Amino acid sequence: MSRRPIVEGLFTLDGAGGPRLLISKCRACGALAFPARKRCHACTADDLEAMESPAEGTIYSWTVVRELGGPRPDFQPYVVAQVDLGTGLRVQGVVDASPDAVSIGQRVRMGFVHPFGQDLDSDVVTYCFVPVEGRTP
Repeated sequence: MSRRPIVEGLFTLDGAGGPRLLISKCRACGALAFPARKRCHACTADDLEAMESPAEGTIYSWTVVRELGGPRPDFQPYVVAQVDLGTGLRVQGVVDASPDAVSIGQRVRMGFVHPFGQDLDSDVVTYCFVPVEGRTP
């Protein structure tokens, strides 16, 4: 089955290093942003370079969401984390793991999950983070 992103220009689907978020870097001040921007949020310059994020990061903080809806069809709790990408950029996303398998400092990599409310047979995906097995912070 082919995959297509929930929003074009948010992330890559494939590549040599796996999926990546698409970010921007200001050529004037070096500020990074996700999602990618046309104008720098730090200095307002409009000379930004589009680039791909690293494929892996580290969980900075996380929480469990317990409400109806979400990426799991059986309405189980799910994890949302803030992930440091090692570039000075911190992003937020769903972690495709049970809450008891997530910890601060844990290494994660980009992956895909079906977005909220989508039928599991859908080809639409959004980014998520997946624990990196066998790696410790």
